[in-house]
Amino acid sequence: MQQRFDESVQHLVDAGAEIVEVSCPSFTYALATYYLILPSEASSNLAKFDAMRYGLRVPPEDIDDPSAEQVMAATRDAGFGDEVKRRIILGTYALSSGYYDAYYGSAQKVRRLISDEFTAAFEKADVLVSPTAPTTAFKLGDKLDDPMAMYLNDIATIPANLAGIPGMSLPSGLAPEDGLPVGFQILAPAMQDQRLYAVGAALEARLLHAWGAPLLASAPDLTAVAKGTSR
Repeated sequence: MQQRFDESVQHLVDAGAEIVEVSCPSFTYALATYYLILPSEASSNLAKFDAMRYGLRVPPEDIDDPSAEQVMAATRDAGFGDEVKRRIILGTYALSSGYYDAYYGSAQKVRRLISDEFTAAFEKADVLVSPTAPTTAFKLGDKLDDPMAMYLNDIATIPANLAGIPGMSLPSGLAPEDGLPVGFQILAPAMQDQRLYAVGAALEARLLHAWGAPLLASAPDLTAVAKGTSR
């Protein structure tokens, strides 16, 4: 992975970019901050889906005259997936009495620190770059039963979400370790999306020239098989 990242940085240098290093120590806490703020806001926003005014309505089984609460419970059980339910539970806990300031309130303070560090970094650089993820792409279905691994893989992209700035990811090649794709992330200040497009286009053109063909041409042929069928 590091090799592909360094190659992409060198392509930008060859295109005329000047590389400077910036320090953003609060980014260390971005993952924990995000997974407190997001579930908290999700749990409160999803409360509107009460099976009465919005969305799906699923009557409970074996109850002839269900109450509104019973319809609501059955609908949410059927309509929300495991990950949504997991985030609702976590967010409800973080917003509960006695924990609001300790969790959600503290996370909002860290969010401000992250935003301030981005502002300071963009005074030194037009864009920021990093690997998109700490690992290569997951194999199909590899982490479905390991949500923590999925969360941890967001560590490089989450700071941009917290600060409200634009970002993009480009494929930067296949890792020599396992032959799976690697991503290269570019971040720009708020309302400066054109910088992403300019830097991304310059890098993409140079990578395409180096590869001689789009990266997709190197992907193995995959045949999808529906569950419950055999070949």
